[in-house]
Amino acid sequence: MPIERSVLVMDGGGAPRSALAHRLRRIGYRTLRAKSPEDGFRLVEEHRHLIGVALIPPDLAVIDLPAALTALAASAPNGQLSYIVSGQPPGPEPLDELRAAGVRLALWEPYDDARLRFQVNRALALDEAASLPRRETRAPVELAAQVFQAGRQKPARVYTLSSGGVYLETPRPTMRGARVEVELTIGAGPVRAAGVVVYTNVPGNLHRSNLPVGMGIRFSDVPEPSCAALRRLVAEASLSLSL
Repeated sequence: MPIERSVLVMDGGGAPRSALAHRLRRIGYRTLRAKSPEDGFRLVEEHRHLIGVALIPPDLAVIDLPAALTALAASAPNGQLSYIVSGQPPGPEPLDELRAAGVRLALWEPYDDARLRFQVNRALALDEAASLPRRETRAPVELAAQVFQAGRQKPARVYTLSSGGVYLETPRPTMRGARVEVELTIGAGPVRAAGVVVYTNVPGNLHRSNLPVGMGIRFSDVPEPSCAALRRLVAEASLSLSL
């Protein structure tokens, strides 16, 4: 599925953020970069860009942050623009100002591509049509996984996880409808859960460039101690992504 809306990367008072813009393009997003707030307003007001989310630094060079972000959003298509603050974690005062400006999503360095992709998708609300049911909170976590099916075993990486399912990054997804078992190492020991493949993202005409190649698995049988461990891990990961 092509990504229709663009992502705006705004520079701050520190180093330019061309590397972040390049990184977003590399993982599949149409990306623009603003070297100043004035440049950001110009790009957003050009509605042909259809900017849906702006990644702002903690030190955006404006006098009144809430007023500036409100005005910038008003200039966007349909008057809607989501914000993600990204960079080094600031002190309490800048955090309070960001919250007062309505910023709710964060990416504190260092962060991997999974967290970057997850937060941008979240801000763009593209995950409404994604693979896994949203009965449970989900979050990106860095975990290795093993997938077992019909006596065979293959490695994978977790992209996102909830107590109800997992999206695994793997170059060889199992076909939809297949029953599998997934093993994750959490804390001191492994967590093993049975499930069914409910979604695959593979190269081709229907490939979604805003998701890694892989598969979504809905868990069907998770023992309660394992389920509690999954919930704790997801809750911790979610806290680090919000203000």
